[in-house]
Amino acid sequence: MPFLAPSETLTDRQRQSGLKALRFQTIGAAGADGLASGGFLAAFALILGASNLHIGIMTAIPFIMQPVQILAVVVVERFRRRKAIAVPAHLIAFAAWTPIALIPFLIDVPNAGAVTLLLVFVAVRGVATAFVNTSWTSWLRDIAAGDAMGGFFAQRLRTATITAAIAGLAAALYIDWWQGVVVESEVIFGYSYAILLGSILLGFGSVGMMARIPEPAMAPVAGVKPSAIRTLSAPLRDGNYAQLIRYLFLWNFVAFLAAPFFTVYMLTKLELSLLIVVALGVWSQLSNVFFLPVWGPLADRFGSKVILSICSSLYFLVIFGWTFTTMPDVHFLTMPLLILLHALIGIASAGINVASTTLRMKLAPTGQATAYLTAASLAANLGAGISPLLGGAFVDFFSVRHFEIIVEWVDPSRIVTFPAVFLTGYDFLFAIAFFLGLIVQGVLALVKEEGEVESDVVMSRLMNQTRENLRSLNVVPGLGTFAQFPIAGLRYLPRIPGLDVAASVTAYQLASSTREAIEAVARGPATARQVRTGVSRAIARAGRGSRQVARQGTTLAVGAAHGAVAVAYSAGVGSGRAIQAAVRETIEVVNDAGADPLDALRGAVIGAISGGTSTPLRSSAVARHAIRAARQSAPQLGLSPQEAASQAAQAAIEAAEQLDVESQAQVKEAALQELIEGPGSDAAIKS
Repeated sequence: MPFLAPSETLTDRQRQSGLKALRFQTIGAAGADGLASGGFLAAFALILGASNLHIGIMTAIPFIMQPVQILAVVVVERFRRRKAIAVPAHLIAFAAWTPIALIPFLIDVPNAGAVTLLLVFVAVRGVATAFVNTSWTSWLRDIAAGDAMGGFFAQRLRTATITAAIAGLAAALYIDWWQGVVVESEVIFGYSYAILLGSILLGFGSVGMMARIPEPAMAPVAGVKPSAIRTLSAPLRDGNYAQLIRYLFLWNFVAFLAAPFFTVYMLTKLELSLLIVVALGVWSQLSNVFFLPVWGPLADRFGSKVILSICSSLYFLVIFGWTFTTMPDVHFLTMPLLILLHALIGIASAGINVASTTLRMKLAPTGQATAYLTAASLAANLGAGISPLLGGAFVDFFSVRHFEIIVEWVDPSRIVTFPAVFLTGYDFLFAIAFFLGLIVQGVLALVKEEGEVESDVVMSRLMNQTRENLRSLNVVPGLGTFAQFPIAGLRYLPRIPGLDVAASVTAYQLASSTREAIEAVARGPATARQVRTGVSRAIARAGRGSRQVARQGTTLAVGAAHGAVAVAYSAGVGSGRAIQAAVRETIEVVNDAGADPLDALRGAVIGAISGGTSTPLRSSAVARHAIRAARQSAPQLGLSPQEAASQAAQAAIEAAEQLDVESQAQVKEAALQELIEGPGSDAAIKS
């Protein structure tokens, strides 16, 4: 079939068309998985009659099937037609949901035979998925080739997460309604209808979109084509990549020792309804979405390894936190703790997904990506496949055992006791996973990535950004106290793995969310009129007259310009013209509102550079455009163009002090060049 054939060269139009189809493919696949996986599928399995061991097996099967990728690599390298392999395999993977959905119509449940059929078709889906992963990952790498790979995958994961969250919540609401209108014996059929809808409408739609994505021809292998054994063993002979493979295996082994049982724990031990369980999952996914745009650019700037390290430490701390949700029974802090844990695990998962994907792709050499990426995927899937089997056995073993430390207060009139530590069943599993995770973190340190930095650099970047977010809150009535949050104190937290990450990202998230009142400017940064309207609205909300604006001119300009530049990029209009419009209109509106002209100018330039750091935009480019905007605004400020440019350059250099050393040097050089070149030079016109 010609549409499955690879193309030797791709035009820009073909590539853009493929990326558009990729967005729809992501929506379809994520929506189908959101309807027929996670907590929804676990609840379906429990009604069929599944035990803890069955849940562990069901979770493990898709991963255990992944050694089929070895065969898939041979097939891909032999025929070198990834699309012709991925599309049919993708179709089979979603078609497997149909017989799963029909099980209750064929067999009375609960029934051991029904559980067996479920496991069989989950295995079929696992085999098909192995072929998809092998061919699709390499194909996707060629489509997404570029310097901002972290940002690309962050955006793709964001789309998938939002879609899966919406689909999962819709399914839970539907089941909640269904349970209210049918007798108990017919509840299972509601799950079947939802799975059928997801697999047919969304799943098959995803297959159709995948078929529309062009495939670049695989790079030819130089010299004599190596044997299949040599091709498959190449990643293991690459010392650095072999360390990455080892880490991926161990990390997934430890993480999936506990993670598959979160849902079962909430449904059985905590006795929460499916709607609450899915709602918590959606909350976790929203946290995930909120931080994908954070981790992607950070991975591009500081390296994927450091992001993977700090997010993994947070992930394992969250696992340990589950042991406190019962003491030994449900308590008044159970639900608040669950909400916090789901938020933090969403934040950690966002960074892990982005960083692990980009790291394995960066370290895979061109022309050998299929074998390398397959080896990494195989190691991760084997680790994730083995551990749920052990996890299910651990839960059953520890369910009749417990470890307890009791704190007792005795006085003449009474004796008060309460359990300080109580571990039983799932609690043991969570604690074991946490302590194993601390050991696994040391393995990642052996992996080498070009340009990697220390985790303290990234944590400092997060805290600096949080400080900028809080600075913009000073102008919002009622938020002045919050704006004084002692960010510097986070540096002195106890060095418990993951605790510093949890505190820093929580402060970042709170500050970023609350800053929304200031970022109204960013709702329409594509034109000067939209920017002016947004800034005016921000001033109207933040200020109480010209006197307050005069006092807070710099702070207001920082917050407004920060939001305008950051969202201008996310809206797809982050060109030099859009940046200049954002800075220029911020300067002029803040000045017109009564602020000191120099305060308005300096604040807008600082805010623009700060906003640019949350995007893949180069800080030096943002600085140049901000200086040009200041020069354009000079007449309204009563300054000469050269005076405005000089003040803007000083502000840009001041803002650069919060960046890494390389970015500081680039901003200083850009500011100097912009002052020397001026608005009429050939270099300025070309840029």
